[in-house]
Amino acid sequence: MRRALAVLLLAALAVLAAGLTGCGGRFALPTELRILGGAGDSTYMMQATWTGMRDIQDILLTQGSGTQLFLLFNHDPGHLRTDTLSRGEVLAYARMRPKGPQLPLPGITFNGLFSPWALCVGGDGMGAAVNRIFVLDQGDTNLARQQPPGDTISSARWPRRITHPGLYWHLREYGLLGGDAISAFSDTSMAFVNGVAADAQGRVYVSGAVIAWVRDPQVAVYTRSFLWRVNRYARGSKYPGIPDPYVIDGDWHRDTTWLVGEGSGIGTVADPRGIYWGGAGGGALYTADLAKNWVQKLSDQVPSTGYFMIDGKTTPDQLALADPADVAGDEQGFIYIADPGNQRVLRYDAAGNYIQSINVDKDASGRLLVQLVNPVTVAADDSLVFVGDAGLGEVIRYKRRK
Repeated sequence: MRRALAVLLLAALAVLAAGLTGCGGRFALPTELRILGGAGDSTYMMQATWTGMRDIQDILLTQGSGTQLFLLFNHDPGHLRTDTLSRGEVLAYARMRPKGPQLPLPGITFNGLFSPWALCVGGDGMGAAVNRIFVLDQGDTNLARQQPPGDTISSARWPRRITHPGLYWHLREYGLLGGDAISAFSDTSMAFVNGVAADAQGRVYVSGAVIAWVRDPQVAVYTRSFLWRVNRYARGSKYPGIPDPYVIDGDWHRDTTWLVGEGSGIGTVADPRGIYWGGAGGGALYTADLAKNWVQKLSDQVPSTGYFMIDGKTTPDQLALADPADVAGDEQGFIYIADPGNQRVLRYDAAGNYIQSINVDKDASGRLLVQLVNPVTVAADDSLVFVGDAGLGEVIRYKRRK
């Protein structure tokens, strides 16, 4: 009986296949592999893989009307070079899938960059919310403190001086089509920098380490040390006619009413890497704290407080975040985390609840179509997620199934 039913079923399939083929359609035979996850399951499918993206470091996907996609490349991540030639660039790309090779859009360049490391979008300080691109240029601290020829200052003193200010780190402001920088500044109180974010008011946030004198309460002696911080900067002078003594090369000042300092609890940071400002829900700053293996949501109000942290342990595999490198958000407030230590990218809701992994798109055999190696950056909008994998030298485009 079962054999007869099997024969009838195969015959019916053959008739159906013949009918569909005759109409110009394509019938999927039972031996074909089909992608799991159909329409409506809200998983992410890998749409395109852009190869040849060596030294990808950061991705910016602007949101709203006129969405633009920018990729940042840094060709000297180890900072081993001793020359002053440009070490990277920011290029614009079409965010849609190309029909041919993925090439940068012509005519959009960002001039004056030396060692670009991170970028973001923000306002111009005059009411426009998303009309400026800010590029964080790490510069080179060693070259900036290099003893100039003929300098008679003792070798014990000159390394503490910034002898070449143009090679120190800088934050550069551009229009949406690049070109020459509209403004730029540096803060000599910060020793090195890792991340940048900007809000709708045109204020910028920079993460890194500041140079500070720390007092030992037992012996009442101050020692020069480095402390993790996120600083905020605003345009113009804090006090009319009085420039910020630490800010050089630009008409900006550090907003001393707001900062996030070093610490172990929520509301403090430890080796903050990628940072992101999002306007959903009133505005907040997100930081990827490498030393804590956390991503935090922080207030952008004065004083700054911590709302919540994400440690990754609520995922199905219960793996804690491992060296989180970047955090991004979309207009609805969803949070996206690049977690290179676990070779994955995660999505959370606005309250910090885990939703899903992005880079899970399997065929019928259960094989991962894309296995991330070192995802260092992520950018997202309502349905698209772009991941930059420095290990693969690729940018991978994912799209959420509706």
